[in-house]
Amino acid sequence: MRTFSLLFAFIALVMLAMFLIYVFRGPVEPVIAGGIFVSFVACLIPALLLLKPFEPPEELRRRREEARKRREERRSSTDGPRRGSGS
Repeated sequence: MRTFSLLFAFIALVMLAMFLIYVFRGPVEPVIAGGIFVSFVACLIPALLLLKPFEPPEELRRRREEARKRREERRSSTDGPRRGSGS
């Protein structure tokens, strides 16, 4: 999902650059400028929606906490008592 949101954000930035170049370079046709700006907004909205997490914040927090506990358990099991080389 993050890849698609970054792709939409990149396209939105390109559309914004095109809009700004069109407006500052010369005589502006309002319909064309409006179309470019609407294209910018149409790409920006999906990027923002895809970046927003779909889960409620408390569910997301609980899932992250569980993942952290699992990582700690795995780390503690691999770092357990190590045997010496035997003397």
